[in-house]
Amino acid sequence: MKDQQAVLAEVAREFPQLAASFVPGDGVASDRQYCGFARLVGELFRQGRDAQLQATFNFLETCLEHGGPDLRDWVAGCLQALQDCSAWGEGNAEVFLRFLGSATRRVWTTLDAIRSDLADCPALEAEVLMWRVVHHQTPKVARA
Repeated sequence: MKDQQAVLAEVAREFPQLAASFVPGDGVASDRQYCGFARLVGELFRQGRDAQLQATFNFLETCLEHGGPDLRDWVAGCLQALQDCSAWGEGNAEVFLRFLGSATRRVWTTLDAIRSDLADCPALEAEVLMWRVVHHQTPKVARA
């Protein structure tokens, strides 16, 4: 399992464009990081840089397979932001499916299913519910 700070250092090394969104003391999860990731992926796609785009999704796959709960939460937040940005932009989120590994595809499909279930909810309610799903925290068990 990778340490959060080691992961952030690795992300910054792999994707220097995202380094500015990592605020010291902010932890792994941050809306700025999620949106920065979505912008980076969108730019790579628009520029036709498939090899770097595949490397980006391979990195997410590794994070899901070998990371702890905070890192998996970060990946889910990034994928949710990518789906959100794709829905509002000119493109379609489906264009990224070919880059997903099995773990990222499971998260992507789950987020997409939840989004479909929430389609009839008011926008704010749907966003709050989606945020709660993505950022779900396991209750701490009290020790006797």
